[in-house]
Amino acid sequence: MATRPDLPTAPSAGASGVTDEPSLGGYRLARLRTRFDANLLDLCVLLLVMMLASLAFSLDHASLLESEYAIYIIPYYLYYAIIYFAVFWWIWGATPGKLIFGLRVVDQAGGPIGLERALVRTVQIPLCLGFIWASFDEHRQGVHDKMAGTYVIDRRRGRTTETSPTE
Repeated sequence: MATRPDLPTAPSAGASGVTDEPSLGGYRLARLRTRFDANLLDLCVLLLVMMLASLAFSLDHASLLESEYAIYIIPYYLYYAIIYFAVFWWIWGATPGKLIFGLRVVDQAGGPIGLERALVRTVQIPLCLGFIWASFDEHRQGVHDKMAGTYVIDRRRGRTTETSPTE
């Protein structure tokens, strides 16, 4: 079975019989647990940002929930979530949680994903199928990664002996 050099290498048994981890551009693909922890941290940061924004705009959520304007809370928070994830992935290649854990969101060539892929990835996240799908995928991609053509690499764990297809 021939593999394309521009795709991550699938796990395979080495000479010692130990399973190698999939990698892209010389970096190992991020483990699911690390991605989960980074996303949990991102949710905490996002909640803090939303709370601060609410204070800045002096929104009284208690009275807002009891009024006819309660329907506007969900789009309000969704707006901040889309901006948070899309902008961080587009500009820095990672959200604050991913940066802390040494993760980066990259395209198939290991480069930046751009605004379009960041938006596609962001829109797919509410499906909540990411971790379920990624746990069975040989390249550790969630639905949002498949749709956007992105991968999450772990830069903290060092480079592998594999060379990047772009090098």
